[in-house]
Parts: sequence; C-alpha cells; structure tokens
Amino acid sequence: MSIVKMKLATVHAGADQFQDVLERCVSYAQFHPEPAAHLINDENGGKALQDENVYNEYLNQLKNIGHSVGFELKAGPVSRSYEEAEIEMFIKEVNEQFAMIADTHELMTLTDNDEIALEKVRSYGFEAMHECQYISFGMGRLPAESFKKLSLIEKKNFVVEELHKSGQYVWILYATSNTFVKEVRKCMESLFIEEIPIPRIDGKKILEQYKEKLTEVYSYCAYTSEIRKLYRYVVQVQDDYQLAGFVPEKTADQFVRLFDGLNVRVDLAEPETAPQLVPPTMLHNAWLFRPFEMFVEMYGLPNYHDLDPTPFVAVTFCLLFGIMFGDLGQGALLLIGGLLLEKIKHNRLAGIVGRAGLTSMIFGCLFGSVFGVETLLNPVHQSLFGVREKLFEVMDASATMPLLIGAVAIGAVLILMTMIINIYLNIKRKEMAEALFSQNGVAGFIFYGYIILFLIGMFMPNMLPFNPGSKPLMILFIGVPVVLFFMKEPLNGLMKGEGLTPHQGWGNFALEEVFEVLEIILSFVTNSLSYLRVGGFVLSHAGMMLVVMTLVKMTGNAGPVVFVLGNLFVMGLEGLIVGIQTLRLEYYEMFSRYFVGNGKKFTMISSENA
Repeated sequence: MSIVKMKLATVHAGADQFQDVLERCVSYAQFHPEPAAHLINDENGGKALQDENVYNEYLNQLKNIGHSVGFELKAGPVSRSYEEAEIEMFIKEVNEQFAMIADTHELMTLTDNDEIALEKVRSYGFEAMHECQYISFGMGRLPAESFKKLSLIEKKNFVVEELHKSGQYVWILYATSNTFVKEVRKCMESLFIEEIPIPRIDGKKILEQYKEKLTEVYSYCAYTSEIRKLYRYVVQVQDDYQLAGFVPEKTADQFVRLFDGLNVRVDLAEPETAPQLVPPTMLHNAWLFRPFEMFVEMYGLPNYHDLDPTPFVAVTFCLLFGIMFGDLGQGALLLIGGLLLEKIKHNRLAGIVGRAGLTSMIFGCLFGSVFGVETLLNPVHQSLFGVREKLFEVMDASATMPLLIGAVAIGAVLILMTMIINIYLNIKRKEMAEALFSQNGVAGFIFYGYIILFLIGMFMPNMLPFNPGSKPLMILFIGVPVVLFFMKEPLNGLMKGEGLTPHQGWGNFALEEVFEVLEIILSFVTNSLSYLRVGGFVLSHAGMMLVVMTLVKMTGNAGPVVFVLGNLFVMGLEGLIVGIQTLRLEYYEMFSRYFVGNGKKFTMISSENA
C-alpha cells in the first residue's frame, strides 16, 4: 500500500545497437523513459538525436493511396525491412497504378446491385472486352417491363445476357458487331436503359495484386515510424548512445535481462543520484483499496517522495458513504452488484460501489433498516444491545441533534487526522514553516484541537479533568497559535536565514495577515459545519424510504411493485448524490489540507507513442 519504489536505469549502446535497444524497450511494459533534454548538461556534453521521421510521411502517402481506392490499411506484424529508396519506388509504382483505379471510381457511382452485376462481367475480363476489334459491349440496367420487350424485337443485331435483377430493374450485358453498334444503342435507349460504363481496367485485380505488399510496407513504415519517435529519448555522448528512464525496483533485474544478446551496458542507480529528474509515481495497493486509486488520480498523483493517500481515502469514503446511506438490504445489492461488475468489466468505479456497499450494510444494521423496513432488525437489537425497541431510531425527533453533533464530531476527527498527515509530509519535504506554523500544521492542530476540547468542556464539563476555559490555557493553546498563523511568513524567512522582516514591509504585511488569520479561523468553522451534511443525508435517506413505505401501504395489491421500484429509485438517486457529496468532502475538506498532487504519472514507453 504505497508508491512503488523506482530505479533509474541507463542503457549505454553503440551506434549500431541503440535502435535494437529502442525496439526491445517498446515491447517492455514497465519502463518510463526520460526525454533527452532532461539528461543533457555541460558536464556530459551530450546532444539529442536530430533525425527527420521520413517514415511518417511514407505512412501518410500510403494511407492516401489506400483511401483513394477504398482500401483501409492496417498495420500488422513486420516480416522484413525495406530501404528508403525501395519504399519510395514502391509508392511511386502503386501511385501510378492506383491513380487509374481512382479515376475510374470517380467516374462511376454504383449501387450495391450495380456492383453485383459488374462482378459477373469481371469474369470476362474488362481489358479483353475493350481490346476486341470487331465486337462492342455494353452494360446497364433496364426497367423490368422494358426487359420483357427485348423478346419482341424481330431483327436482333445483338445478344443479351441477364446479369442480375431486382423488383424494378434487370441488369444486362449486351454485345454487337461494330457495324450495328449505333443502331443497337439507339434501341437500348428507346427501352430506357441506364448505361453502366464497363471499366477499362480491373481495379479489384490490381488491388489484389498489390494488397499484400502494400500491407507489408505500411506495417514496416508504421513500426519504424514509432521507433523514430523514440529518438527524442536518446542522448549521444560521443560514440555512446544513452537511453535513461525509471523502472520499478522489483522488475529492475528483469529489465537488465531484456538486453541479453546485445552488446550494451545497463546501469541501475537510485533516483536521488539524478536530482534533475523527477521520478514518476506508480501506485500499488491491496485489492481492498485498489479501486480508490481512481479518486486519487482524478485529483492528481502524489509526488514520488510523498505518501500514497489511497488507503486513507478508501477508509474515509466508505465510512462517510456508509453512514449517509445506511441500509442493510440496499447495501447488500450495492456490494454484490459492484463486485460482480468489477470482476466482469474490470470497472474501478463499480469496485468502489461494492466496497461502499459493505459499510452501508454495517450502518444499516446499526440503524435497523432493511430496504426501508425499520422494524425487521428490532429483535436482533434487543438481543444484542438490550434496548427496548432498536439501538438508534433515525426518524425520532430526539435523535436529530445527537446525529448532527455526531456528524460534526466525525468531521473534527477527520480534520485533525488530515492535519497530522500534513505535518508528517511537510517534515518529510523539509518544509518546516508549513509543518509548524500553518493552519494545517502544528499550530493549526493545537488551535483546532483545543477548540474541540473547549466545546466538550462547555457542554460536558465532567468529561475533562481540567478546565479548558482558564485564561492561561486559552492564551497558550489559542492565542499563541493565532500569533504563529500571523507570523508564519517572517518565521519562515528567519528559518531560511533571510531575516525576520517581510519582503513587503511590516505595514502591508500586517494588513494582509489580519485578514488572512480571520479567514483561517472562519475556515475552521465552515469546514467543521460542512460535515453536517453527513447527518443531514442520514435523515434524508430515512425520509425517502419512509415515503416509499407509505406509498406501499397506500397502493394495496400493487404494493410489492412499488416497494421494488421505490427501493431502486432511492438507490439510484440518493446513491449518486451521496457518492458525490462524499467525494466532495474528500477533495475539499481533506485533500485540500495535506495533498499536493504534483506527481508525475508513470508512463510506459509504448503508451507514450500510442
């Protein structure tokens, strides 16, 4: 449950080997390359490869040729290599051949029925028909009634073959001697024939002749073009061609073995040895937490040296969702449906729904709600907890205030937890001013924590062994943190050796910081009250199910149908709203306190050029 540890891998190859290195890297799934620009400095005197990708232009030309004759080119396995001169000569040749096909296609607009008829004529040979010296051929579609009249013509100077027919038309091929060609064509025109020109060349035959090699050349150009795109990752230092990037520590040895058989050297080092490079972030979590990586990635990946918040997000999201959507039956449906969809469709959102369904079931048991039936679990509550009816009646008026106070209390605990995470991360980053003096640092933790103790002491004085309202304690735990909020910038400058005086002078600084401190204090209030929505949605869910159960009683025999549809409606509508509100709490009330999200995504070399 952490960010995957990386190794910096640098491959050294000669001029005759570096392209083979690139080819093997493309086939390797776990290699994040660094652009050559990040590796070049005055010390190594390296330079990036400047190679024009002519294969990309070849690809465009081949695509245009295929498009002109209606042939869609798709890259396949590469069977052999081609020299640039050989590719250019082949492109010129097919251009000349396919230009005639394209011209023919432009002159002819054929229907599907026309194509069927033309396919039968193809067997005679288009070129042979046009080369006949004494016989002329014609083709077209006749109205069905006109075709019948052909048999009534007394003097026939032509022969006819029926090619195809539909409900309205008959497609024919006719032949006559050159002597009678004009007469026959006038006859056909009188029968309202729609002439279809017989092509002078067989484009399909030519296409079949070139199709295999066209695909081969296209595949080679596509593959070589992708390899050329990777040149931007190669640094040339004299005769040494270097390719550097990051691989997961666990697969580093496998990456080295990737180049067995090549005369290359692979150096493995810790990321800290190259401070100019930012290691990429790859998250790795247990099955239970893994789907929640989606929420983290939506906000932004953590920095490689930071903490992976996924487990914390998973636990808090499920907790808050379960409280707001507490129902044993509906939670069970979410659990089963979500996990099945995750397994079948590999959908991470479905996995989140399934896991949140589990906590919905837990809180549904505590609230005593099963598909909106509030009395079904009463015997269980009475047996386990020794209560008169049920442990917690959500819709009871006496439960409203404890519910809302409990929601704010949960929010306060989560806010304090996020402050602890923020303090830890800032100490790790060596940002001591943020860790000590900020609203989410030690000063903020003491201030907010003491406010919570003060409220507890005010409403439940017997809970605390001391009086939190005493002036010395108020000055120490409230006054001092406020002063630290105010003085954070000067203290930060002092710790960095820049002096205590603010850059803008004390006057402007004091004016700005007064409002800044007021905003901090108000933000603590608003952030805490934001968690009231947790209690509010508990009441909302119970209220909606009360409406459903009331409708079930009112509809008599249709009650079971209303019961099912009502539960499905509540699950769909409120489940979506609760999910959005829970995510809002995660992002705005928790992430904003400790999560920076400036990490760089681990990108495989093949994905870079997909």
